[in-house]
Amino acid sequence: MDRDKQDMAVRRAGEKIGKEGWAARIFARQKENTYWENKESCYVPKFTSTGWQLAVLADLGVSSEDRRFANAVEHFFELHNVETGGFSIRPKNQKGFEPHVCNTGNMVRALAKAGYSKDDRVRKAMGWLLSKQLSDSAWNCAPSGKHGSFLATVEPMWGLSEMIKHEPRAEWREAAANASEFVLRHKVYKSDRDDSVVLFDFLKIHYPTHYCYDFLHGLRVMAELGVPRDERMDDALRMLRAKQLVDGRWPLEAVYRGWRQSHPMHGTETVSRPEERELVTEGWGTDHTSQLEEAGKPSKWVTLQAMLILKRLGMIDSRS
Repeated sequence: MDRDKQDMAVRRAGEKIGKEGWAARIFARQKENTYWENKESCYVPKFTSTGWQLAVLADLGVSSEDRRFANAVEHFFELHNVETGGFSIRPKNQKGFEPHVCNTGNMVRALAKAGYSKDDRVRKAMGWLLSKQLSDSAWNCAPSGKHGSFLATVEPMWGLSEMIKHEPRAEWREAAANASEFVLRHKVYKSDRDDSVVLFDFLKIHYPTHYCYDFLHGLRVMAELGVPRDERMDDALRMLRAKQLVDGRWPLEAVYRGWRQSHPMHGTETVSRPEERELVTEGWGTDHTSQLEEAGKPSKWVTLQAMLILKRLGMIDSRS
């Protein structure tokens, strides 16, 4: 919010990341200074295993300079990096070890933000993502999918936003611009056929979003890509303003429940459980719920993201 990175207050805050607060609490649950929950997979259980923790930690500003984070990243690469490009949701030597759009997009973003944008494994993953962009300029996690989905498109866009900050390659900028147009064509959360809401869950504000989507996340990713304000954002922006509380803050409306148990439904053949996307709308979730703040309450993190969106779109002056 218009504070220089060399500002003493900003530097002092940065020095505390990982030592106290949210990131420190996540690190307190790390095992062997390397992994969370499951040593054999960084993807399950959802949403407390290593990959999901790395994504949140990177978002909070943790970098590769923190040895605990760097150890976890190398563990992730060892289990999930596909040599030809991309990251799998299953570990090596397991059936179905192949790159996955959503996991690759999420992890490219997290890794690039944390200092790995020049890493060949991350660059290969970005190249693989571009090879999977569909004719409508979006992505779909289903190999047979021909039309883009919000859930599968926002992750590669987020990865592109971070990679472009470090190296604004023309092909990356073009892919991001085309994908942004897909989201705008759908007015951030609507069907392009009849203007209906694609999923009512898109209307709630969540954090973390994991592999899911909501209107705030869509606005955030486009704002971080530098997409200028467009009238096709207006419905989403009106909803954002309407959700602002009387004290000026925004609420965390829901968090994703995660798994009830540590194992998937059918052994290693699946990587999901039906309850993982159920919502906690008040209070705190279970042991497998990844959660920084209490659901149903005013949120520091959501308020920050809402303010950054409005600032980047030129709708507020942060100096006022």
